[in-house]
Amino acid sequence: MKSNYYDKDVLSYIDNSIILHPLFEQWYEIVEEILLNDEFQKRKIFPHHHKLSVWDHSILVSFRSFLMARIFNADIRVCAIAGLLHDFYPWSWVYTEELELLDDGKYLVEVRTKHSLFKMHGFTHAKAAAENYVKYFPELENPKITNAIKRHMFPLNIIPPRYKEGFIVTTIDKINSVHELPSPSVIPGKIKESFNKGAIVQFFKKDRVK
Repeated sequence: MKSNYYDKDVLSYIDNSIILHPLFEQWYEIVEEILLNDEFQKRKIFPHHHKLSVWDHSILVSFRSFLMARIFNADIRVCAIAGLLHDFYPWSWVYTEELELLDDGKYLVEVRTKHSLFKMHGFTHAKAAAENYVKYFPELENPKITNAIKRHMFPLNIIPPRYKEGFIVTTIDKINSVHELPSPSVIPGKIKESFNKGAIVQFFKKDRVK
């Protein structure tokens, strides 16, 4: 069964605050090819933080990194692309029924695999995304883009980014992630739920992006 995730009208999936920004067209020209890519569009149905999808989060990081690059005289193209692909890992870390039906459930392999602490999503997905973007977008391969993606989980991954662009993407990702998390008052309950796989599955079934 093919999930109904693909749409050439990508603008309808981008927040109006971005579309109405005076620099939107410049950013969109850089990232349009990625946004129209079939594999990247599947990230609309990959849950991320709380109620956002990987698609939503990646667009926010990309556009805001692009804007920050202009302020700090960094490479706007590198920041836009690395921001968009920084979480382009080849699997989901959260179960949903929709992903179960997509491509015979291949995106749920990590959900069904038990890992030691340092092999869990937070420690491994940056490297996986750096490898995955080259697989699907080989024409975009660039040392600065690769390094920004691979090091964006600093300091959780202890090696920092090598380039200014990487620090920009890392900073924007952290800022966005904090804002995307649920209210602090509900976090203890969510941590408790995480020890019960059935409960966390139901949580993301309920709260995932439609």
